[in-house]
Amino acid sequence: MAWTSTKATILPITLGFGIGAISMYGLIHFYQRSKRKMTTVLEHGTDLHWNPLDERRGLGDLIVKANHIAIIVSDVGRSLHFYVDILGLQQIRRPNFDRHGAWLTMGNIELHLIKGIPVPPSDDNLIVGHISLETDHVELVLDKLRAMNVEFRQNISVPDPKKSRENRFEGPVGKQPTGVIQYFFTDPDGYYIEICNCDILTAFCLNKEKTKMEITYHEGIRSCRALDVVQAALRWKRKAFIKHNEDIDSIVAKIPRATELNEERYTNLCKRRFTYGDVMQGFTDEEIKEALLQTQNFVPFAIKILTKKLGSVRYFQPPSFYEHGELKVPPSLTMSGTYKKSK
Repeated sequence: MAWTSTKATILPITLGFGIGAISMYGLIHFYQRSKRKMTTVLEHGTDLHWNPLDERRGLGDLIVKANHIAIIVSDVGRSLHFYVDILGLQQIRRPNFDRHGAWLTMGNIELHLIKGIPVPPSDDNLIVGHISLETDHVELVLDKLRAMNVEFRQNISVPDPKKSRENRFEGPVGKQPTGVIQYFFTDPDGYYIEICNCDILTAFCLNKEKTKMEITYHEGIRSCRALDVVQAALRWKRKAFIKHNEDIDSIVAKIPRATELNEERYTNLCKRRFTYGDVMQGFTDEEIKEALLQTQNFVPFAIKILTKKLGSVRYFQPPSFYEHGELKVPPSLTMSGTYKKSK
């Protein structure tokens, strides 16, 4: 009886110690991770973008910063001349490797040149992978590029940070200047380089530019009236219904044709064509109007009808840019399993 009583006393105490030890381990582990993240920010300066209050998953508590970008070049000497004499980077010491190459610093990150077969972008537009370099005097870059006879293009589809939270769609070609200027040109192998005053965009992305508009704006939240809740529920129900296996043609056949076009929905669908790769690119005004009328101005069904016409083909219209002072419109692209340029 005494042993039973003793066992009944020991077991809860042991269990309590076990739970306490596990909890303590968890707290210590959390403290160590938080300390590592905070130490990273303090030791490596404020130039890092990490937010120590945000969760970083996977290797996040071990990764400090980017060290270098490596590109394959056909001629190391020729590329070195471009990156040092044209772009203004500084060559740094490079350890011995079993391949030819050169290392440079871009100010806060290294660029490694490796001799081999280059793999530059093949498209003749500005929707390309690139290296972006920041300048504090973007107004002087243009004169320097011209003085060195560097062929360049100016991107004109840069968003306005101050309007990004309220704009649902990209603007049309020839929209008003946004304050962000981007010049693109290529190195000897065809890799794209961008020079810009991108600190404006960085300040927006990292919430370092607190304006009254940004503080008072609530992303997509309207007044919580009962009607709003009902309408939201109906929208989700309709979206779920779209996924049903019933053929879209038989669904549309049951919907009476609209007598009036919803101008707001029509305008919004047309605006989506300014965004590269949006499903609306490739459709004319008349096709969009007809799809809305066929579906009682119900946008999800209208999109289903339009995309069914294309099948597996997708249409891409890259943004326009300025070259030699003239507006250039790149050729459109289509993709259907294999990529090809439109004629």
